[in-house]
Amino acid sequence: MEPDVHLARVGGVDIGISWSWLLVAGIVVWSLATVLFPGAYPDLGGATHLAMAVVAVLLFFASVLLHELGHAWRARREGVPIEGITLWMLGGVARLRGNPRSPGAAFRVAVAGPLISAALAAGFGVLALVASQLDAPDAVQGVLDYLGWLNLVLLGFNLVPALPLDGGRIFQSWIWRRIGSPTDATLQAATAGRLFGYLLIGIGLLSLFGDSDPGGIWLAFVGWFVLQAAGAESNYALLQRSLGSRRVRDTMTPDPVTVPPDMPLDQLVDQAWQLRHSTFPVVADGELVGIVAVRDAARLGSEERVARRVADVMTPREQLATVEADRELTDVVEALEAGTQRAAVLDDGRLVGILAPSDVARAIELGELRAAGLGRRPGCLRAAGLPATVVVGLAFLVAVGFLYHPPFVVIEPGAVLRAEDDVEIDGVATTAVNGDYDLVSVRLTRSNAIGTLVAWVRPDREVVPVERVVPPGVDPADYSRDQRAVFEESRRVAAAAAARSAGLDVTVDGDGAEVVEVVDDAPASGELEPGDVITAVDGRAVSTAPALREALRGLGAGSEVTLTVERHDSPDREEVRLKTASLPAVAGGSGLGVSVTTRDLRIDLPFEITFAEHDIGGPSAGLAYTLAITDMLEPEDIAQGREIAATGTIAATGEVGPVGGVHEKAIAADDAGAEVFLVPESEVDDARDVGPLPRRRPGAAQDLIHPASAVSRRASVRPRGGREGSRGG
Repeated sequence: MEPDVHLARVGGVDIGISWSWLLVAGIVVWSLATVLFPGAYPDLGGATHLAMAVVAVLLFFASVLLHELGHAWRARREGVPIEGITLWMLGGVARLRGNPRSPGAAFRVAVAGPLISAALAAGFGVLALVASQLDAPDAVQGVLDYLGWLNLVLLGFNLVPALPLDGGRIFQSWIWRRIGSPTDATLQAATAGRLFGYLLIGIGLLSLFGDSDPGGIWLAFVGWFVLQAAGAESNYALLQRSLGSRRVRDTMTPDPVTVPPDMPLDQLVDQAWQLRHSTFPVVADGELVGIVAVRDAARLGSEERVARRVADVMTPREQLATVEADRELTDVVEALEAGTQRAAVLDDGRLVGILAPSDVARAIELGELRAAGLGRRPGCLRAAGLPATVVVGLAFLVAVGFLYHPPFVVIEPGAVLRAEDDVEIDGVATTAVNGDYDLVSVRLTRSNAIGTLVAWVRPDREVVPVERVVPPGVDPADYSRDQRAVFEESRRVAAAAAARSAGLDVTVDGDGAEVVEVVDDAPASGELEPGDVITAVDGRAVSTAPALREALRGLGAGSEVTLTVERHDSPDREEVRLKTASLPAVAGGSGLGVSVTTRDLRIDLPFEITFAEHDIGGPSAGLAYTLAITDMLEPEDIAQGREIAATGTIAATGEVGPVGGVHEKAIAADDAGAEVFLVPESEVDDARDVGPLPRRRPGAAQDLIHPASAVSRRASVRPRGGREGSRGG
């Protein structure tokens, strides 16, 4: 954990940074600027998103630094020397030279960092709340919200009772106080660390191979690091157990034979042959000046050994590893560099011995034999006691619950918008709407295991498998983008249906049904590709997506159809024979397993219409927009002062089709105070069964749910199955 670059010295502590941190910081900036902030604040520009990302990463950099400074400053107050702080790819680490001398000191050092993170999370949360009350710019609000939650996540993760995390060190200090042995406490906390590392690796691989989530690689890497670090902690504890309180003077080779710096190398070789030594300290006037290895002299020729002196080939004192005779042996093992170097042992600056790797290895072997003779073995987690084991197990379950995202989607009531407020019409006379037409929506989230479990027991939430929302084999990002395009198209179709309802001339046409998605293992899989355009079914021309659905409607599973297809990479048309299959989660019945839109949809309206921007997907707002626009175009007062909620797809001919999520939309409509809720006739039962919910007014929408045919003026709103620009095959 030595830094690659030294940055500064803060409060007497050296701050350094690893190149790996810069790499991860760049990746996080890119992710925030291109995914998170644009998704949360789409109205802000790309330059603003980038500025938000840079500021957020720099402030989080400061948060991690303060967390580690909390450890370092507390450790120094407890008498533990500090080498510095290194920021690297997984955050930061305070490099302590030695261990706290009591369980209380160990606890205070371990808890100092989480206390800083808790204060930062609360501070950023308060600032975000103040910014919201002051109507601060979205960019400021977004950065403060992000930093508050990120520090909270950092706090929660660090408190998991598993070494090398802070929670593991807190756990270790508790066991130490309970059983009196810091070594056994470390072994038991390290056992928890290894278990947690395996859990993280398992969750990461499950996410990677189960959901094709690249974030699983990162989680698995974190698990690997925790596993390796816990193993290192365990090995060091075993080393401490073997060496006990032995000091360097107990293990060194005392009173070593020394040589002067002016000794000829041929004499050095002769002396080494007689004494069978391979290395000699070099002393002048009673002071250590270096160390010489006989092999360096033996490489030279005999004449050269006569002419040259020890000072010519020795390693000078400045480059030597030197240790004090009274230091604990465990503190100097790393200085020997894995068996490649000897250390000179000093006492008040005077050479008193040599410590070789073989000396330490012999001491470790004897210590292990002594421990075995006493029946001492590495502790297991169970030795911490039942309460500690239960606490660790519960902490692991909570951590897994937060980190693992099961393959389910939570459907919950979403936003309610006034459809008439989104519409502006020019070129034709309109009337003001006397009432409201509510566009009700649902919110789809891929929650973690805890959030999914909570949603499963709530009556106003629905938990469904991912494949019921996003078809297998379809990228979720592509699906979301396609559904937003479908929403925009549904509003144009709603305008056409409303214009026809008002008796105005409307022309709707297109150049075929264009495939945007193909479901894996469906009849169309391998036969059709995104970009292909279906222009006919069994010789019957298809110019729009609803025309394709109309041609397939009523066909049972196993029916053979012949499609005329224009390939996306060829101007030629070809015939494709397919059999329909039962696809209830995709097509609402039987179908081919494709999602289509109308290619080059052309709607010629006798007026100009514009819509407000919304980050909404899917075609289910079509009915609400149709009703609102119809009311604006008609001279009669249709709403009559009522608040009318509606959901349903719409075709240009006025046909209403099913949408899904009606149960949650009914809850949203009820909470909004709607007096009437219009739904497709096939989904009336889902709307009625909203159950007892908080904030329900007596006589609200639950008692006033109607199929869409309940307001069937000239719009010909009939509860049938058309859907413009959505899933239809």
